[in-house]
Amino acid sequence: MTKSHFIKGGVLLLMIALSLIPSEAKQPKVYMACETYSLRNYLNEGKYDFVTVMPLMKELGMKGITLNDIWLKSFDHAYLDTIKASAKENGIIIVGLICEGNLATNNEEARKKQIQVDADKMRAAAYLGGKIVRLNLGGTGNRETDGTLGVQRVIEAFNELLPLAKELGLKITIENHGGVSLKADYILEIIKGTDPKWVGSCLDFRNWPMDPPELKYEENAKLAPYAYHTHAKAHNFDANGEETSISYEKVLKYLKDARYQGAVSIEFEGPEDQIVGVKKTRDLILKYWKM
Repeated sequence: MTKSHFIKGGVLLLMIALSLIPSEAKQPKVYMACETYSLRNYLNEGKYDFVTVMPLMKELGMKGITLNDIWLKSFDHAYLDTIKASAKENGIIIVGLICEGNLATNNEEARKKQIQVDADKMRAAAYLGGKIVRLNLGGTGNRETDGTLGVQRVIEAFNELLPLAKELGLKITIENHGGVSLKADYILEIIKGTDPKWVGSCLDFRNWPMDPPELKYEENAKLAPYAYHTHAKAHNFDANGEETSISYEKVLKYLKDARYQGAVSIEFEGPEDQIVGVKKTRDLILKYWKM
């Protein structure tokens, strides 16, 4: 065999090996995605669903989409297959599933049921090809006990779900979302009380108290090193296209410095047309992070 034949053979083998890697494993390290919650009015009005939204994501220049369970019609595989097929046809990565619920409730029977429901949602997320779930933590109904009793209840629930997460290859993420997830320190206690390799932050840029102004930056900086998912939250924009309540430049730098890998996922919650809002948020992200 000549040297040129050897090189050509090696290149061919490499190409074959790469072709055998599952498509979901080829996800870019950092990529633009969109939360379906950004289009809540369109979904609520039936103008889009999880199948028909995929061409829109492609049109908007998205690489990924994160699905909210509130619009997931069932866990039936035949239905989930239609979502997967549309995503594949349009070249869209299904990032994962955003799951509602309360894992810190005082009602122990309801809490146990929630763990089982979350397990079903995790299986659905993995079947769709997702790599993350955001499990809502809820609360105890008392702000004073959310950071103590509530945190411990969530740690117990997550530790119960961890074997399934590992089996499915699914990261469990926590969004800063009030209740038990009101403060970065509460979230960090849960992450460290479970397994940071499998449990991390779904970092929402804006879901913090806005006073004092520096608090949101301090909290974002704490969680950026633990982020497995993000919610690039936006409400309003100034004449320069900047979000009026928070510096995207600062928050995206926290993620860059932490060597974040995953979806920078748009969650537009402003008053204007939601597709327009997604476009403006997309452009703002690309201003500071080329993807």
